[in-house]
Amino acid sequence: MNARSLLAAGALALAGCASTTLTSQWADPALGTTKFDRIAVVFQHPDAAFRRSLEDAMAASIPNATPGYRAIDDADIRDEKRTADRLKAARFDALVLMRIVSLDKEVTYVPATMHGPGMPYGRMRGGWAYGWGQVYDPGYLRTDRILTVGTSVYSLADEKLVWTSRSETFNPGDIQKLVKDVVEANSKAVRKELGR
Repeated sequence: MNARSLLAAGALALAGCASTTLTSQWADPALGTTKFDRIAVVFQHPDAAFRRSLEDAMAASIPNATPGYRAIDDADIRDEKRTADRLKAARFDALVLMRIVSLDKEVTYVPATMHGPGMPYGRMRGGWAYGWGQVYDPGYLRTDRILTVGTSVYSLADEKLVWTSRSETFNPGDIQKLVKDVVEANSKAVRKELGR
């Protein structure tokens, strides 16, 4: 698989209910037409069950991809050298690595509003009924959760970073949808960069 296509597909595997946007991205200018045939996907997270479910979702969205847990033991996953050695020994040529960078809360005040017909000018009897139809909507606080995810693609031959991005998802919900949205946001960016 072409490295740029991998990036597009890898970008497909990543955000949430409301929206996901890329806040930054970078691609190695020397990437060119590099091909990746076997791709491992790893989501860095201490909870093994959560990590595996995300790796499954990512791998399902990227052609020629395999969840990292199928190639790397849980005991070795935190050891960078052993992980790289295992992936190379299993003939993987690329690694898509995702991690949660931050989960923040943003509180916004939504001001009170008054809804209803306007008050006409003129006689008392002409405007008397208008006030009874007013609806008052009190102000309130809205809390949004903002999840920032970092995604990096490495060539395993030289362990070189070839593409990276950060994305933000507002009010993430379902994990499968989160992964799908983050991947889609990244793939759109890669396609735009490549003119495809």
